[in-house]
Amino acid sequence: MNQRWSIWIDIEGFGRLWTDGDLGLNAINALMEGIWKIGSRHFPDPENRLFAHQFGDGFVIVSCFMEHNLDRCAALAVALLRYVTRSGCMARAAIAEGDFADIQGLRPKPIRDQFGEDGHDVVRLGHGLMTLLPVMGTALINANKLDSRNRAKGSILSIETCNLDRLSGGHISKPNPDRPEISVIDWLHSDSEALAALLNVFGDEFPDSVTVEATIRQYIAAKTPPKCWVDDTFKYNNIAP
Repeated sequence: MNQRWSIWIDIEGFGRLWTDGDLGLNAINALMEGIWKIGSRHFPDPENRLFAHQFGDGFVIVSCFMEHNLDRCAALAVALLRYVTRSGCMARAAIAEGDFADIQGLRPKPIRDQFGEDGHDVVRLGHGLMTLLPVMGTALINANKLDSRNRAKGSILSIETCNLDRLSGGHISKPNPDRPEISVIDWLHSDSEALAALLNVFGDEFPDSVTVEATIRQYIAAKTPPKCWVDDTFKYNNIAP
């Protein structure tokens, strides 16, 4: 019962974007802002609160408790994938489950002895600093591994096929023919009551599907990603070539 749903979401082509003006920073800021708006405005209460932790150009987002119905999780992933497009960039995500724990007390004693001087996530290295991550668990590992196992390219949302029956009927998905145990949710066209309720936190800032598709095409024209990236993004999100 300690299994909590998790979303791994990161920015596509971040290394290239980082060297291309402010695009990389704009993309990660859009993702960060989207998570903050959802967590602080829509799910602030103890029962539905979220936990989000940054790892490089991505975030893992974890629920507080196990939830059999995954509509809330899927709605959050879909909303963030769409919201990131406001930056002119694309993201990629995967949904999984696992445990998650605070590991600060498991660190070596010299590290623990410095806690409190600069906060639990920073340890002095003479005049330098070591920044630590306070959490770890299979919720992060499983979502990240699921994303890696899905060999499909592009801006996609992966989920284990066995979990599709935990979603409501508004979600559109296709199995990966090379890995049938993995399916991909169409994050451009899927809909649910959970998503409709969540979008209220964005108001007019949230792009509609027509705007998102136009942004995807503009991104492809400007960044010329590999053909397999374009083909899979179009295929799994039901976009006409």
